Amino acid sequence: MEKEELLTLSPYDNFVYALKAEVSKRQYPRKLEMFLSFIGLEGTIQEKCSKLFQLCENKELFQSYLIRFINFQKERINHKDISEETVKNYVKAIKLFCSMNDIAFNWKKISKGMPPGKSYSDDRVPTVDEIQRLLQHPDRRIKSIALVMISSGIRVGSWDFLQWKHIVPIERNGNIIAAKIIVKNTKINNRSYYSFITPEAYYSLKDWMDFRKLHGEDITEESWLMRDTWQKIDRRGGNGIGLAKYPKKMGSLSIKNMIYDAWKIQGIRTILSPDKKRHEFKSTHGFRKFFETKSQKAKMNHNNIKILMDKLLYKKATLTFSGNEPVSGVKCHNKRCCYGPLPWVCYISWGD
Repeated sequence: MEKEELLTLSPYDNFVYALKAEVSKRQYPRKLEMFLSFIGLEGTIQEKCSKLFQLCENKELFQSYLIRFINFQKERINHKDISEETVKNYVKAIKLFCSMNDIAFNWKKISKGMPPGKSYSDDRVPTVDEIQRLLQHPDRRIKSIALVMISSGIRVGSWDFLQWKHIVPIERNGNIIAAKIIVKNTKINNRSYYSFITPEAYYSLKDWMDFRKLHGEDITEESWLMRDTWQKIDRRGGNGIGLAKYPKKMGSLSIKNMIYDAWKIQGIRTILSPDKKRHEFKSTHGFRKFFETKSQKAKMNHNNIKILMDKLLYKKATLTFSGNEPVSGVKCHNKRCCYGPLPWVCYISWGD
C-alpha cells in the first residue's frame, strides 16, 4: 500500500510535469495559487492542489468558483489594476491543471465570459538610433548581448545554454564574414538549431572573452558566454589581474533584467504614464522582432527567416553555409551591403 502511494503522482506533480520552460515553472504555479487562495483553500500549494482535485468532483461548484474568480478579475481590469491578458494567463494555469489531472470540463462555456484580449502585435521594434544609444552603456556585456540577439533573432532564454563552443566563426579569403551560433530552442524541448551573427557581434563577444582571460579566467570551449561581473581593481594595490578566476553563469532572467534596466539608464525608456501598461517595444523580445522585421525588409525568403528563428515547427528544412552561397536561397538586396548573400550583417551599420 505504501509503495502504491509513493508511485502515485499528486495533482500538483501532474501539473508541474507539463511545465517545460523555466519561466513557466516559475509563473504557472503562482498564477494557479491565485485561484486556490481566492476560493479559500489553505495549506501548501501541494495541499491546495489536492483539495482542488477533490473539489472538481462537483463540477457545478467548481464552475461557480471559476466564474466568480473571472468576474473578480474583470473588476480589477475596470480599475486598471491588471490587463485582459493577465486574466487569460490565470485561466491557462487552471485549465492546464484540469487537463493534466484528467478533469473534463466545458471550457467553451467559460470562454464566453472571458474579457476580450488586446493584441500587442503592433509593438514596434527599437530604432537603430535607440539601439546605438543602448550599445553605449558602460557595461560591455550589453553590447555583446544586443548585437548577438539582433543579428541572430534568438530568444533571451537561449542564453541559459550558450557557451563559447557554440560560436563558430566563418572565414572567407582570410576575413571573418559571420559566425554560426548553435542555439537551444527553449520553447520546444530545448531542441538545437542554428542561426548566424554578424562580424561585429562576433568580435564583440571575442573582446569580452579576451577581457575575461586578461583578468585571470580560464577560457575554454565550455565557458559560458555571459557571466557575472567581478572586481576589476585590487584595493590592496595592483591592477586586479586574476580576480575573475571563479565565473558564475549569468542566466536569462538576469540578462533580461539587465537589459530592461539598461534601456532606462540610457534614457531611452521613461516611466509609463498611469493610463499605459506597456512600453512601445519589448525589452529583449524587441531584438528578435527587429531581426525578423529587417530580414523581411531585406526581402529574404520567408522560410529562411523562419528557419533561422526556428519557427518552422512541422516542416523539415535546412540551410547550408558553404562556397559563394552561404545561405541557400538568401540574397541581399541592400546595394550598399558589402557582405553579399548575408543581408543581416548590415543592419547596425546602415539601418535600412
